[in-house]
Amino acid sequence: MKIYTKIVLDKNNKVLKEEFFEYFGSIALAGIHYDYKSTKGNKLMEKQAKREKKLAEKKAKRLAKESPKQEETKIKPLDPNKPISLDFLTNPNKE
Repeated sequence: MKIYTKIVLDKNNKVLKEEFFEYFGSIALAGIHYDYKSTKGNKLMEKQAKREKKLAEKKAKRLAKESPKQEETKIKPLDPNKPISLDFLTNPNKE
């Protein structure tokens, strides 16, 4: 069986040049060998998915760190049973 490595055709599909080698054995063992170009798209998609996953993890981690700080800065509501005095309104160190 001929395994072609290179075939050059003219515009009328006539063979100008062919490079091949003879193979004796099972067809399953001959197999298809992929080169870089045939797997490039899949590798790029995997790389982008990995990058997006990493960014999502960083964002989740950052939000987890920031959320306790936001809870601390909340203003306590006023007690409706406590009277509001002038000192309470003007004191900058009020609690």
